[in-house]
Amino acid sequence: MNKRPFLIDCDTGTDDAIAILAALYSPQIDVKAITSVNGNVAERYTSQNNLNLVEYLGKSVPVAHGAVRPLLGGVLDTEGAPDTHGKTGLGGIQLPTAQRSFDPRVADQLIYETAVECKGELELLVVGPMTNIAIALCNHGDLAGLIKHIWFMGGACQGGNVLPTAEFNIWADALAGHIVTQSGIPMTMVGLDVTLKAVMTEEDIAQLRGVGTKACTLAADLLDFMVRRRDAGGEDLVMHDALALGAALCPECLTCVDAFVDVEYSGTYTMGHTFSDAGRRYPAGKPNASVALDIDVPMFRKWLVETISRSKAEE
Repeated sequence: MNKRPFLIDCDTGTDDAIAILAALYSPQIDVKAITSVNGNVAERYTSQNNLNLVEYLGKSVPVAHGAVRPLLGGVLDTEGAPDTHGKTGLGGIQLPTAQRSFDPRVADQLIYETAVECKGELELLVVGPMTNIAIALCNHGDLAGLIKHIWFMGGACQGGNVLPTAEFNIWADALAGHIVTQSGIPMTMVGLDVTLKAVMTEEDIAQLRGVGTKACTLAADLLDFMVRRRDAGGEDLVMHDALALGAALCPECLTCVDAFVDVEYSGTYTMGHTFSDAGRRYPAGKPNASVALDIDVPMFRKWLVETISRSKAEE
């Protein structure tokens, strides 16, 4: 079976790390590169987390530095909520510091060159602010025609988790979200409407820990951090980013509809709002995305645990 080429753009992050684990051990895809962006924590942490993670697992995937601030300038406050992902993003887990170097290319260059190499077959898993993708689109006029599909975690048809109308990944760089959603690239939006339902359990932790591989043990440790976070009054064991990967690799676990999607990037009270006409009688524009509206949670949990457990075959 020919594996689908993927590039992961992320702000790793606890649930980002679990998404990366699943991607690296999926039999369906070949992770060509990982690019890092400022988001859950500062880019200096997200990039180091990515490099440490792939080396810890014995993978040779290129890892590149990416954007350290949103397109409209200023510095995103990544120090204000350490309880969500821990100070450096991995919930207090300290992976060995990688001995290998970062790819010499910056994120937008690596994205473009990887897309050229893959001759129109490259798919992007975008699970952080969309800054790197927007920069790449602006710097390389032919890039949109070289990307087969974007699977992104972001937005919401209803509500938000930063503002009443805005989800974090989109809000963190709303202009980038607008540029990417209007690029013409086929895409699937996996937003809070479904990701907040994608909650793992202690049973899943026990199953992963029982496998005993580096990948499964790390996933279990990350989930244990989320248990402590939940018990302290924080977010549950929510797999926002892994569900975006699930949309690509286990599509039967989601119910999606075609819709027009855009991002508000200038409103005083609505900046970062992801507009979607999904499920409405009167479309706002020609559909440009598939939008996830419902989830089969047991199916998703089973897929995620089984995919990371495939690491057993490599140890």
